[in-house]
Amino acid sequence: MSSESGNRTREREKAADSPQAGDSEERDGSGSVYDGKGYVLALDTSTASLAVALLRDGCLAGEKHTIVERNHSIHLMPHLQELLASRGIQPKDLAAVVAGQGPGSYTGVRIAVTAAKTFAWSLGIPAAAVSSLEALAFGGRTALLADAAGSGADDVVRWFVPLMNARRGQAFTAVYASVGNEPAAGLLGLEGSNGRSETGGRWARLQPDGIRLVADFARHIGIAAGGVEVSGTTGVQSAGDAGAFIVPSGFAKPQEIVFVGETSLFEETIGQAAAELNIPVRVHPYDMTAAEVGLLGLDRLKRGETIDKYTFVPNYTQLTEAEVNLMAKAKS
Repeated sequence: MSSESGNRTREREKAADSPQAGDSEERDGSGSVYDGKGYVLALDTSTASLAVALLRDGCLAGEKHTIVERNHSIHLMPHLQELLASRGIQPKDLAAVVAGQGPGSYTGVRIAVTAAKTFAWSLGIPAAAVSSLEALAFGGRTALLADAAGSGADDVVRWFVPLMNARRGQAFTAVYASVGNEPAAGLLGLEGSNGRSETGGRWARLQPDGIRLVADFARHIGIAAGGVEVSGTTGVQSAGDAGAFIVPSGFAKPQEIVFVGETSLFEETIGQAAAELNIPVRVHPYDMTAAEVGLLGLDRLKRGETIDKYTFVPNYTQLTEAEVNLMAKAKS
């Protein structure tokens, strides 16, 4: 759903058979390694969406999602307290924490990362970080399939292009790809396994996170997708500053390219690029939620990819304007 002015809150709960308080007694008290038990807290503040969620056993246990614009620092802790209370648990019952590390709002990404590091340090639990753009693309995929009622072939290949407005015709963006219509947890191999492998799975990053002119990047994606479709090879080279696409064979020949996230400002640009392609292009506005942050984080936690709670910093992608001006002044 697209962002609207003012505050908007969405809450989801899936009670299932999830135990309430006391889960912490079931896990190793060392807190150094995630053992797959207990609640995992996920949060992201990289966009206008303030998103928090609780997961247990790879499933969503509860979620709050609010459009609060520039008030994340004020609303984050009340949201977290309400979410924990809705499940009858306290911070000490958390088994791990996951944060969206950006890119996105410079102030916003610091809030989630700082909160996650504080929980990890004070509770002695492991923490993981995921790309906010990957979470946006992954959540956009979930929303798209829900809207389409899972239509399409089981082996359909889609390329997802997450967009966060970075002004002046630019966006924080990347390219991710998926194969098939299976649920998110199954796509990552979280159901009945220890997580996906580095080279396998049905979800992959084709282009790294960065800040780019959307017009140029959309054209770059089209060239790459067309090259893949024609040649059917991997490692397709395409022109532009974004560099080469390295496309694993399982993600070649996309049947659809989907732009998700903060798309409203770029629809004309995307439309112009789409007119030059033989591949269907879809625009799917989507607000960030924390469920996908948590699922991607579980994948990393199960593989032992945790952050250093003392030294980890957000991914800002680029210097702030103030930093650029300061460096220019210093050089002169």
